Amino acid sequence: MLKKDFIVRQLEEFGKVMAVIFGLKKDKDWHTYQNEINNAALKFTSFGLDYVESLNQTDFEKEILNHSTLTPEQHHILADLLFEKLNYYLSIEDAIKSEDLKQKCKKLYLLLQNNQTQNEFNLDIHYKLTFLSNL
Repeated sequence: MLKKDFIVRQLEEFGKVMAVIFGLKKDKDWHTYQNEINNAALKFTSFGLDYVESLNQTDFEKEILNHSTLTPEQHHILADLLFEKLNYYLSIEDAIKSEDLKQKCKKLYLLLQNNQTQNEFNLDIHYKLTFLSNL
């Protein structure tokens, strides 16, 4: 029960952070937007987005996808933050960084989708995978 309460609190707090990030995105305050995304990644996953971005695809799979202590919730948080960073790169038309993050996001969302139980379905993951496949 305590673990469930902790996860619920963590997801509620992450929701508040995402609201701030969406507001900064709407205002096109890209510098603060990137800082908030990086701070959120460190706070909720203990990985900086700059570090995750710097990993090649093979190291990304080893260090992030197969990380022994990252929970599914943390994988989801990291996927959402990388997705937001991808949106930033798309807005400034940085094709190289966009493609790299697109592949990392797809891998994370596929991991999350494949780890769902038979009775689970996450519409957010479904739509984001569809969006990433259509890029």
